[in-house]
Amino acid sequence: MTEWGPLGIPQMIIILALLGFALWKQGWLRVILSLCLIIWGVFALPYDIKVAAPLLAIGAVLFFMGILNEIQKSQSSTEEA
Repeated sequence: MTEWGPLGIPQMIIILALLGFALWKQGWLRVILSLCLIIWGVFALPYDIKVAAPLLAIGAVLFFMGILNEIQKSQSSTEEA
């Protein structure tokens, strides 16, 4: 039997839900959810690198996408004014 450590099936379901919402939503909600994924990835580092590395990578990409999207929105709103 495989030892999951602190990352069991319920935690993986929550992680997948966070990932789904972060991919679906945009704006500040994406940034906040991506930070949750990054934090969970950092928490998982000592236990399973195969889980932690994708969480950190996807969380970082979604974080930067969210920040860049917000910067573009603010620049386009200042140009219209």
